[in-house]
Amino acid sequence: MRIQPLALAVSVALSVPALAGFNIGGSAELNFVSDRGRAEYGDDKWHQSLDRALVIQFDGDHKLDQGGKLQARVSQKIAEGNQTPNWGNREAWVGFSGDWGSLRGGRQFLNSYLTLDWPYGQGGFWELAERDLGSWDGAGKITSLFQQNDQQKDSRIRVNSNVGTSINYLSPNWNGLSFGAQYAWDDNRFANGGVVDLSANYTMGALTFNGGYLHAKGISTLAGAAEEKEVVGIDAEGRAVTRSKFKPLKDNKDQQFYLGLVHNGGNLVLRALYTGYQTEGVRGKARGGDLIAAGTYVFDKSYVKLGWLRRDDRSSALIPVMAQKDFNMLKAEYGYNLASSVVAYGRVTVKKWAANSVGAGERYTQLMAGVWAGF
Repeated sequence: MRIQPLALAVSVALSVPALAGFNIGGSAELNFVSDRGRAEYGDDKWHQSLDRALVIQFDGDHKLDQGGKLQARVSQKIAEGNQTPNWGNREAWVGFSGDWGSLRGGRQFLNSYLTLDWPYGQGGFWELAERDLGSWDGAGKITSLFQQNDQQKDSRIRVNSNVGTSINYLSPNWNGLSFGAQYAWDDNRFANGGVVDLSANYTMGALTFNGGYLHAKGISTLAGAAEEKEVVGIDAEGRAVTRSKFKPLKDNKDQQFYLGLVHNGGNLVLRALYTGYQTEGVRGKARGGDLIAAGTYVFDKSYVKLGWLRRDDRSSALIPVMAQKDFNMLKAEYGYNLASSVVAYGRVTVKKWAANSVGAGERYTQLMAGVWAGF
C-alpha cells in the first residue's frame, strides 16, 4: 500500500509532539578579494581569492509548566574559505530563560567577543575581537581565544584553548541596564584553567555604553608552554611514535578590559571603543591595546561605513617566531540593499605597519567586493 506524501506528513505531524518554537536560520556570504602586502605574502604582487562563509543555525524553545522556557541552539559555520569545520563547533548549548534572565550551558561565544564583533567591529574590523597575521594565540586578548582549536592555521604556535565549554548568565533589561557573567573552563576540569567574562551595557536615549573585564588563567600557550610527548602509534619496528603536545602553564595569566560608546543619531551612527590586554608568564609580561573609531551613514537603500583602528601589541613579541605588531588601519565600505536581508558591498582596507614592528613600515592593501544574505 502506498501512502501519499501529504497524508504521510499529516500523520507524522499529528503523532509527534510539536515544539513550542523551532527556527532554522543562518547566513551566506561570498567575497572576491584582491590584496597585497610584503609582510603578509613576502612579495609586492597582488593576490586574488574567493572567501565564503556559510552559517546555519537551529534554535528551539519549549514553554515549561512552571513558567519560563527551555532553550537550545546548535549553529555551525559549515564553510569558511577553503575549510569545512565539524558540526556543532560554533555553538551548541542548552539553557533556561524567564523574567529573571537566562542561564545557558555548553559551547557558546564569550559575551565580550560578541560586543567587540558587533556593533564595534562591523565594517570588516574583525581584528578588534581577534588577532591577525598568524598570531592566533591569546597574548592577553582573551576574546581571540574562542574556537582556537578549530581555527588554528599557524603550526608554529600550539594552542590549547579552554573556552569551548561555559556557563553563562544574562540578565534582563532593567531600564536600559543589562549585564552578563560567564565562566569558561577546560572540558575536563572545572578549576583547571578558565575564563571569567563580566560585561555590562547601558542605554540612555541615543547613547549606549558597553564595558567589560575578562580574566584567564592557564589558557594561553603564548607566554610559555609545557611540552609533553604523546604516543600516537607504533612504527614497523615496534617503536613508539610520539608527537609534541603543548599544554598551557597553570601560572600563565591573561587580562582584558574594554570601554565603548555608541551614539545613534538616526541616519548617522558613531562608535568608539578601547580594549586593553595583558599577558604574564614564564617569558615575561607585556601589554597591548586596540582603539577604534568608526561611523555609519544610512541613506535610501545604501550605507557608507568608515573606520580607523590603531593597535599597539607588544605582547606578540613574546612569541619566538613573532614580533611586536603595531599598525594603523583604515577601512571604507559602501553597501546597497538588494532586498530586506540581502546586501551587496565593496570595501577598501589600508593598513600601515609601524616601523618597529612586523612589517617594518610596509603597507597592506585589500580590495573586496561581496554579497551577504541572511535567512
